[in-house]
Amino acid sequence: MNRIYKSKVAKWYIWFCVCMTLAFFGSIYLCYISTWVLLFDIASMGFCLIILYDMLIHTDYTVNGEKLHIRCGFLFRMDIPISKITEITHKSTILSSPALSAKRIGLKYGKTNWVYVSPKEQGEFIETLKSINPEIKESNAPQVNGH
Repeated sequence: MNRIYKSKVAKWYIWFCVCMTLAFFGSIYLCYISTWVLLFDIASMGFCLIILYDMLIHTDYTVNGEKLHIRCGFLFRMDIPISKITEITHKSTILSSPALSAKRIGLKYGKTNWVYVSPKEQGEFIETLKSINPEIKESNAPQVNGH
């Protein structure tokens, strides 16, 4: 059973990608007028754009049997046995993590390790993890329908 959950993407991330792309093309235009500094600028911005769009396209969380595979572009990959996850918490945070939105789910595994993810379908994602490991405790659950 392979189930892939794509990351939720915040609007600020999309706007940042768009602004970087516009700046990149603006730099290309200025290269026709100016010198090597702008060529270096284009090369470094191009590399940054590759990383940004790779993260945008390839940030996902795959439930494969008893494992959770977390991927964030080509920079971050992690496998966690679902049996090791002990707690799930809902948290809005900007801590560095493989997530493209500040509305995240914290997964505690082992005694003190945490990783924060932001699947689009958070409820379905949590239910899938709990169906594999019913011992997972959920804290700070969001209220549904005002209850």
